Amino acid sequence: MNSEDTAQTPIAHTARVYQTYPGSSYSLPTDNVELQRLILQHNSLKILFQDCLVFPPLELGVSDQVLDVGTGPGLWILELARSAGSQTPMVAIDIEARLFPQSPPPNIEFRVASVLNLPEEWTDTFSLVNQRLLMLALRTVEWPQALHELYRVTRRGGWVQLGEGVAYFEGEYPDKPCMEKLVACSRRLAEARDLFIDCANAIPTMLEEAGFVDIHSEMREQPVGKWAGEIGEILRDNQLGVFKGLKTPVLLSGGFGIVSSEAEYDALLAGVVQEWDEIPGTKTPFLVHCARKPMD
Repeated sequence: MNSEDTAQTPIAHTARVYQTYPGSSYSLPTDNVELQRLILQHNSLKILFQDCLVFPPLELGVSDQVLDVGTGPGLWILELARSAGSQTPMVAIDIEARLFPQSPPPNIEFRVASVLNLPEEWTDTFSLVNQRLLMLALRTVEWPQALHELYRVTRRGGWVQLGEGVAYFEGEYPDKPCMEKLVACSRRLAEARDLFIDCANAIPTMLEEAGFVDIHSEMREQPVGKWAGEIGEILRDNQLGVFKGLKTPVLLSGGFGIVSSEAEYDALLAGVVQEWDEIPGTKTPFLVHCARKPMD
């Protein structure tokens, strides 16, 4: 068996539950374990940005509408509804309904939809559109399409805010061999699925090309590991959850010549925690980009 055959042979493992939306490349699970990670991730971003939910200069009222793209369990929009009041109409979409809350407040509608094809009747509707962490969801060619759709559904003078983390690069942490292999696995998976995991720094240019103006960004460093205190431990556990979630697609792809068994992948997961905790320095930026749709 040559190396190409090996790379394409799925590796046996205990699989998790993933979305099945037609044409989607989203690579993380949609099970209860992932729900707990998403809660951790939401809380970590609140800590990093001092509880800020709305970044543009905007105060929501009864005449405004809000859209949350890739909402998952709706953590951001549920919290926004509690702070903004129950009179502002809100819509939350995702390609998978499994994580939607069971009893959302009456002013929030949860529905299955893709940012690549939003309803026509939403044109010029939303005063605020929130989208974050679709780096493992959208292909490179899909990002401009998604931002044009966001531009279409944002009302004139309305705002979008997009949050993405800067992906790790291979060779960035040579003192952490387990991390290097996990990063390599994630990058080979992204290449195989044409996912734009390096979208974070490219978003401002794509927003401008979509027609947005007043583009500005806020950045916070995400430290990973016990060396950085409580926030470092939270971000460590969140990042570990991401690598755990990528195990099934990596192993179904044959391990890309980097891992050859589930046990080997699991050993990397155990090793990376020790590396993050014992060797200071792992961190990555998280960027929130804001942009406004012109009035004319």
